[in-house]
Amino acid sequence: MKFDAAGRAENLERKFVDPVKRMAGIGIDVRAGFSGLLPGRTASDALADAYDRYLFHGATLQDLPDQPRFTFMATNLQTGSGWRFAKSYAADYRVGRIIAPQFPIARVVAASSAFPPFLSPARFSFDGHIVEATVGADLHRPPFTEAAVLTDGGVYDNLGLERVWKRCRPILVSNAGKTIPDIGQPTGRWVGQTFRTLSIIQQQAENSRRRILFGMANAGHRRVA
Repeated sequence: MKFDAAGRAENLERKFVDPVKRMAGIGIDVRAGFSGLLPGRTASDALADAYDRYLFHGATLQDLPDQPRFTFMATNLQTGSGWRFAKSYAADYRVGRIIAPQFPIARVVAASSAFPPFLSPARFSFDGHIVEATVGADLHRPPFTEAAVLTDGGVYDNLGLERVWKRCRPILVSNAGKTIPDIGQPTGRWVGQTFRTLSIIQQQAENSRRRILFGMANAGHRRVA
């Protein structure tokens, strides 16, 4: 990407919008899910290959610009907290921090979009990286510092708000999620009941973050749209 002095991308259409539109017409999710049934290969591997082929072409986190800052969120299935990737560092506050990570962007995006259970999990080996201890990192020890088992970032924070509202005053949120529908007669079957319960839990977690966000706005601490 090429950014002008005001931080606007001058070639956004050619470098980002057009490739994403082209890839949107290709059904990579179903193929990735089925390829995960093959020995020695995961759905996340297939997803990362597709992202790299159509969008990223071998780029790593170190190929990102310094400004604006890009952060990718995944959920750490080992710790139950968020794992964040950026050019400057990758970290889970319970595990520690990797300075200047060299991970391919395709694998990072595949982890961020590893929707469970079919496209999840994404496994990251930390070979060649040093995981530094940070304040409060109560799990800074193997196996947590050797590898991460990640799933979709929306499992932990579906709106991606946590990394933003701590450091930014103007906040623009786009919610592409769906609201769970009303059901007059919920099923009593185990599978349907379990799915409905998990959907309610997910919805309430999202609603809680929205209430915090709008509470900040009403108190004048943040400007929110």
